[in-house]
Amino acid sequence: MSIWLLVLTPVAAMAVLALFRFTGCALIVDFDDYKTEADYSSTVESDTPLAYWRLGEGHGAEPSPSPSVPNVPISGGVAKDEMGQHDGTYKAVMLKRPAPSPLPDDSPAASGTLSLEAPGLLELNEQDKTSMNADGGFVEVPFASSLNLPSFSVEALVRPGWSAADRGLYRSVVTFCMIDVTPAAPKAFGFGLFAGPPPGAPPGAPDVWQIWLGDGTTFKPFKDPSRDLTPVDFTKTNYLGIAYDGAAKKLDMFVYVAGASLDSGAVHPLAGVSVPAYSPVNDPTQSLLIGMHRPPIGSGVSGAFPLYHPFKGQIQEVALYGKALNIVRAASHVSIGLHL
Repeated sequence: MSIWLLVLTPVAAMAVLALFRFTGCALIVDFDDYKTEADYSSTVESDTPLAYWRLGEGHGAEPSPSPSVPNVPISGGVAKDEMGQHDGTYKAVMLKRPAPSPLPDDSPAASGTLSLEAPGLLELNEQDKTSMNADGGFVEVPFASSLNLPSFSVEALVRPGWSAADRGLYRSVVTFCMIDVTPAAPKAFGFGLFAGPPPGAPPGAPDVWQIWLGDGTTFKPFKDPSRDLTPVDFTKTNYLGIAYDGAAKKLDMFVYVAGASLDSGAVHPLAGVSVPAYSPVNDPTQSLLIGMHRPPIGSGVSGAFPLYHPFKGQIQEVALYGKALNIVRAASHVSIGLHL
């Protein structure tokens, strides 16, 4: 039985949601830590995110006119950080692969569209909130020293806009990383939350949600050896949560698919996975991206290809924390925001 099922079942039954701490095979209930919130945004804000981008701005924040020159981003208005510290900018880029390119052929092309006021992804409350719908659209958040996080959590609601027929390419939800592939002096910092082919899987495998981390030298995906990564659901809202505890060097991933049964739709594909080393981004020239990824730099990389791995579909309620959220707080966000 999934630990998500143990945590979420009382919520679905309208019982009290308590705080469950998972230790070995035991669940310990601490009612003193119990919190209740009225809506999704107050639930998120009660966990004190460092930044919280709801992506609910109006059409006036869209880049205009639409991009017409391949691989050259254009800017729109402000993507507000509800915490008031890390506003971003809406941008759009028409991505076409330059030839020749030294980069792996794993990034989709993108039309360069970014539409705001798309239908919202919250199902239980705040249903009037809207989302960003992108195919080459993204948000760029400038670097700040407060984003240099030894421990972090990041979460988002997404609804993919591609199909199973387009599998096998990487698509970015949130990335904050820097990769230098110079031979004999490689560097890699930060994290990336992606959809794409499972690491090491043969061609044709279903796209899965996955997290990559940089250890200072390499940028690589992480998998729990005892659990499968979660396939992308193309028909529903997907809740995605990542939590990395720098003190314990442990990584967790939480996924919930809206409308699914608790035991099949709420999963914990990475549970306390050991991370030998993680190095956050400390380069002030780098920025956090929502819906996009920045390709490697360094000796041997050439071509006008400033961005890649664009997300296609809707994104909403992106939150970044300077701590590792536990599974119960992730469960409370799901129970408040999505219909159980």
